[in-house]
Amino acid sequence: MNEKMKQPFDILQLVDELEPVRPMSMRRALILPVGMTVAAIAIIAAYAGLRADLMAGAPHPMFLLRAGTLLLLGLVCAATLLAMANPGVGRHSNGWKTALAAALLFPLAATILAVAEQPSGSSGTMQSGIQCLTFSFVGGFATATPMVLWLRRGAPVAPEKAGWLTGLAAGGLGAFAYNFHCPFNSIVYTGFWYSLAVGICALLGRLIVPRLIRW
Repeated sequence: MNEKMKQPFDILQLVDELEPVRPMSMRRALILPVGMTVAAIAIIAAYAGLRADLMAGAPHPMFLLRAGTLLLLGLVCAATLLAMANPGVGRHSNGWKTALAAALLFPLAATILAVAEQPSGSSGTMQSGIQCLTFSFVGGFATATPMVLWLRRGAPVAPEKAGWLTGLAAGGLGAFAYNFHCPFNSIVYTGFWYSLAVGICALLGRLIVPRLIRW
């Protein structure tokens, strides 16, 4: 035992045992969730069909506003989340908070209209709302999977924050995919069902993801 402890420390032996590790590229990290989102849009289009205005080549302004807001929320949260796999000193990203604040304008406007009892177009039915949630959850799960696997490769130091961001990113991208089918243009419908979909995804992310990425 003492003879082994007296042997000189050989750093060359440690170097010989090292193996090259492929660097974690942010561009490569974003490819899979974006690809999953595109696949979700294609599946929804094949299963349920595209919106009539898209088929006619004249998208409604609500579709464009909803799509832009959800895509911004999903991509900004996803980029912030994936960057957490490579923690660094002094690295801060608060862009996701701005994107979330923009998205919260929809439920805020819906609440104001609902309280004022002002008409805002068709608000859909319970069945259409459940369909919105179902497709958004399925699309969200598809986009969340590669992001969680990416985090497991890295070393995120804030699992709870990562959970929230995973849910927000997945919910935003999943709802963005369903938006290509959703036939409703009501502010109340958008503010309630889409916000509910993103909110539930965020809550599920907070509850589930930290347990999967702890190290």
